[in-house]
Amino acid sequence: MKTTVKTVFWVVLLGLSILSAQAQKNEENTKIQHRHSIDIFPFAPLIDIYGIHYIYQITPKDELITGLSYMSIKKKSGTTHSPALILGYRRYLWKNLHIEYELWPCYDDFWESTEKRYYSGFDLWNEFRVGYRFDFNVKGLPLYANVQWPFGFGLYSSNKPESFVQEVKEAPYFYHIPMLFVGVRF
Repeated sequence: MKTTVKTVFWVVLLGLSILSAQAQKNEENTKIQHRHSIDIFPFAPLIDIYGIHYIYQITPKDELITGLSYMSIKKKSGTTHSPALILGYRRYLWKNLHIEYELWPCYDDFWESTEKRYYSGFDLWNEFRVGYRFDFNVKGLPLYANVQWPFGFGLYSSNKPESFVQEVKEAPYFYHIPMLFVGVRF
């Protein structure tokens, strides 16, 4: 498990270094109109994952993402109560079609329902996304809707009950219907 985390870290670091070099070339050719944006997932209550993203556009094709999240996901074995930090990178491939990678380090208080006790620990989640951003204006305000299709899995999890470990072995991946984020650019 530790090897996987190290590998992901070095791949992301190498990718960001290469993109940073490209960013300096690209930025000279194109001016960025709105460098900052904030978005939310309005359907969060349906999946019990709440969050807010702050996005910073470093080049016309590259964005850095940070944010905060809280997850209260119910499983057969219990319920997770987990605040998380969001760290990510988005690359536009064609127009507003993009790929994205997010890493979510989080503190997790997992309530095991059979044992009636909490297991507290650290989790590291990662998620890959493919999406398309639709830009529009409402009374001069630059808004957008971002439709994304996520695929994710846990990289590391500490101090979990055996019931949770077995449940994750049965379904280790998160693959969801497309998600819709709404936001504002400024």
